[in-house]
Amino acid sequence: MEWTTDRRIGMQTGILFVIGLVVLDFVLIGVIGTQPISFTTFISALTILASLPLITLIVYQLIGLNRSGYSLDRNTLTIAWGPIRQIVPTASIERIMLGHEIQGRIQKFRGWRWPGLAVGQAEVPEAGLTLFYASAPRQQQLVVITPMLSYVISPTDIPGFIEAIKARYELGPTQNTPQTSIHPAIFDWALWRDRAAIWFEVLACVLCTALFAFSCLRYPNLPRSLPLHYALTGEADRFGSPAQSFILPVIGLIALLGNTVVGGLIYRRERMAAYVLWGGAILVQVLLWISAINLLRA
Repeated sequence: MEWTTDRRIGMQTGILFVIGLVVLDFVLIGVIGTQPISFTTFISALTILASLPLITLIVYQLIGLNRSGYSLDRNTLTIAWGPIRQIVPTASIERIMLGHEIQGRIQKFRGWRWPGLAVGQAEVPEAGLTLFYASAPRQQQLVVITPMLSYVISPTDIPGFIEAIKARYELGPTQNTPQTSIHPAIFDWALWRDRAAIWFEVLACVLCTALFAFSCLRYPNLPRSLPLHYALTGEADRFGSPAQSFILPVIGLIALLGNTVVGGLIYRRERMAAYVLWGGAILVQVLLWISAINLLRA
């Protein structure tokens, strides 16, 4: 038996978020294209870059909401949300609590929430650690409680869903089914839990981003003819336009992206080699910073 979710409000809200971010990006692109290069250029470009993963994540949640629903048979309750499946044995369900019966505040929520969507996990009073897969406000939610985990869902026909659960619980299961989660393998990559790898990448990204910021900040004060190379005597022997000052941060970005991708590809087989690549990306940023300071000095 299949049970649907009311997706209208959640889809409309998420689409409005995406449209708003896209419009903002086009406005900022216009600012970048019409204004002289300055620190404002950097802030605008950084905002655009930051919006891209945010748009991607919102779209991912919209896909999950669009493919959401709950199926019920004699043995299991299956919660579907995009590529994720939560398998809950009906025999393990201790009780079902209506959303308005929750006393106190939901704490430590981690995930996504906007009108018409709640996906994530939190500590719920009387239910403990709870996974959220709902598309309705609390008054229209159900909390399915088991000894291992609890689940917040929002079938459109709450009375019918509760009656169906009761009927199957009384009949009893025909087979034992483990309580489990089915999700894409990428969610389980050890890389996401490797603090050393994360810090390598964060530091390299910060150095590379700051180098772009420094170049934009110094750009308005650069001479029309920028000395690019100095002879042994200390005199400049090669000149270029101020725009060439961005060669250094671009090199840093290429090194960062290349080392990040290659390191990620070999991480599972050669973890130490991946660390060397990511550490090398940091070293490249440091060397480029030294060159940029010399090049763009007052």
